[in-house]
Amino acid sequence: MPVADPECLVGLRVLVVEDEMLIAMTIEDMLEDLGCSVLGHASSVEDALERVNRERPDAVTLDGNLAGQMSSPVAERLADLGIPYVVITGYIESTLADPILSKAPRLSKPFTSASLAHAAALHLCRP
Repeated sequence: MPVADPECLVGLRVLVVEDEMLIAMTIEDMLEDLGCSVLGHASSVEDALERVNRERPDAVTLDGNLAGQMSSPVAERLADLGIPYVVITGYIESTLADPILSKAPRLSKPFTSASLAHAAALHLCRP
């Protein structure tokens, strides 16, 4: 298993894409504690695409389902731009039937600050 160095997160500009406000705030707080510069959060596919195109974050945490809509259009745009992301979802792999999201790095809900730190360092930092 690759070693994740949380130091790579310091100063990383991260957009949180999450439709549940409490979870978004929790992720934001955890990322800030790791030294990330959180750009805020987007709660819909449309809002996320607009923010990604306008702000060009260094990395994104991406909820797999935003108010009943799969977030795969956001994942596709991130891939096109070369922006790393990790899907944070409560769905198990077999129920996340979207072909793009099912192949993406993922963190399962519920998660701990340690598991978020590991996933972020492993998947959001550029080599």
